[in-house]
Amino acid sequence: YRIQITKMAADLLKKPSSTSSQHQNKKVECADSLFDYLFAAMIDTLRTGGDQGPRKEELLAETVRAIGFDVGYRLAESIAQGRVLAAESLEVNVMKFICKEFWIEIFKKQIDKLQTNNQGVFVLRDAKFRWLAPFTANDESTRRAAATVLNFPCGLIKGALENLGINSTVQAEVAPAVPSCSFTIKIRRSGSGSSSSASLSAR
Repeated sequence: YRIQITKMAADLLKKPSSTSSQHQNKKVECADSLFDYLFAAMIDTLRTGGDQGPRKEELLAETVRAIGFDVGYRLAESIAQGRVLAAESLEVNVMKFICKEFWIEIFKKQIDKLQTNNQGVFVLRDAKFRWLAPFTANDESTRRAAATVLNFPCGLIKGALENLGINSTVQAEVAPAVPSCSFTIKIRRSGSGSSSSASLSAR
């Protein structure tokens, strides 16, 4: 199931090419709608068919992240093909790639704000994250449902970074004003200590 979902999701998120802009827009809208349906069905299937014990939600989150990782890894390989990311300041260049080319490919917009503490911590902010658009309320149950959805893009980002040679942890946070959210990326460097205490600056 995971392999099938990964392939279908990657195919739908990788925008089709077309010589006609009008035709292209229709194909993109169709692919987006199909992905939304696939994603909702995936969450429902995993929730009802998976472990029903006390770790149910935790295991659901882990599975959604794992599928997102596989999809992100595939997409990064496809999107970055033919591009050269300079070895100097590689981490910053890779993050800019994620914020621009990678995000545009999936969401037709780039990340609204990128910040870093220059010590391996990056925060990506999306003011209107498309996959949170259905969540209009601002109560606790809505925020829990939104957090489940955000496990997938956390996996997407981590998988893409892994493909580009960067080991990381990725956590998401739902902003008070949904559909705004942020993703905090901490790069795992061998022999490095905590890098979360320094202040963030824009890039």
